[in-house]
Amino acid sequence: MKKSRLILSSFLALGLVACSSGDTGSDTIAGTYSYQVTGYDWGAGVNKAVLALDHKLTQIDAQDLNVVETKQVTDWSDSTFPVNVVDIDRTITDVYLCDADGNKVEGDSKYVAVEMYVSPNDGSPLLYSMATSRNTWSDPYTLAFTLSEGATVDSLGTTVTAFTVEGAATTYTTSASMFEEGSYETESGQTYGYVTYEPTEKSDTLFVWLHGGGEGAIEGSDVYIPVLANKVTALAGEEFQTAIGGAAILAPQSPTFWMDSGDGTWTGDNKTMYTESLMQLIDNYKTEYGATKVVVAGCSNGGFMTLDLMMNYPDYFTAGVPICEGKLDAAVTDEQIAALKDQAMFFIYAENDTTLDPSIYSEPTIARLKEAGATNLMVASPDTVIDTSGTYKDADGNPYSYAGHWSWIYFDNNEAFDDTTGKDSWSWIADQLNK
Repeated sequence: MKKSRLILSSFLALGLVACSSGDTGSDTIAGTYSYQVTGYDWGAGVNKAVLALDHKLTQIDAQDLNVVETKQVTDWSDSTFPVNVVDIDRTITDVYLCDADGNKVEGDSKYVAVEMYVSPNDGSPLLYSMATSRNTWSDPYTLAFTLSEGATVDSLGTTVTAFTVEGAATTYTTSASMFEEGSYETESGQTYGYVTYEPTEKSDTLFVWLHGGGEGAIEGSDVYIPVLANKVTALAGEEFQTAIGGAAILAPQSPTFWMDSGDGTWTGDNKTMYTESLMQLIDNYKTEYGATKVVVAGCSNGGFMTLDLMMNYPDYFTAGVPICEGKLDAAVTDEQIAALKDQAMFFIYAENDTTLDPSIYSEPTIARLKEAGATNLMVASPDTVIDTSGTYKDADGNPYSYAGHWSWIYFDNNEAFDDTTGKDSWSWIADQLNK
């Protein structure tokens, strides 16, 4: 049912570059490169490249190189939101000699690591297009490395005067390499791509993550985009796994988008074409893995689908975490409220969400659940979504503000706290699993 993702090969592939013996210096350096994609709070970023050169270098520093990134971007200043290919100067944070895997070494080497600054506005290899409402890999996405003015690069005693590494990368790696790719065809013939993570020590828990609307399948995307466009890689991290006592992770990709009513649109009646087929995938994987408990969580479109599954299969899930969910409360029936009220749920949303306004989605549904006597209901509703790491700030030095819709960031970092008790969402999940 699963297959390995061959494209996530190691940096050893850089050894394929055509080169000389490397035992003599040269004033002219050329080579190839690969890069690393890491999932951050705000999305994916290319934070490191490893250059494989045709001659060894003895010394090189950060100020010796320039990096220009060529990629697709959406022009948000134009009301038609055109997609353009642009060249962007990247900010280098460190340069050092390394081995083929990017590990720093002492002495000369044919390999150079280049670390680059990333932020919500810098370094993404993904394109979000308004025409498709999807994230896809930018095509093209290239990096060009050249000497800066006044550079002093040494190649075994020879001063380097020409340095060019450009064109397409030989390969790339990602921070999602712990996930494996798979696919599943349901009884109706619907095929799902997905990725999974299985902990070294067998767990009795399956954690299902359902992505947002921008991560649905489309030409130019793949099943790893849903775990890189948001920091879903945190679910396979030591902190999350330890907090909940270990879990296999299943992250399916919608063939279109979870709120698809069946004709490629959302009609506002809360209908989706994926309820039964997605449940088949989840149950099949649960059985194959051998889990006895299932937690479902998702953001935006995925929050919608989280509630949809819990409404339709009220005795199946151990707990659910709907985040900035898209179930229009006006179309939620009293019967659906009754199906939810005795289930364990942790709602997360930001008050300033303008994409799925809490006043017509999460808030009235939560009020109805409370009125119905919900027995295990947690709510985290921060005013805004900000960077809490201290890494990103605005022009005035205040924490960087993300879009209010991005409340999943708090879940990814275990910073979603119940408004009343202060309980964090990860510990709450552990409590449900330990009952």
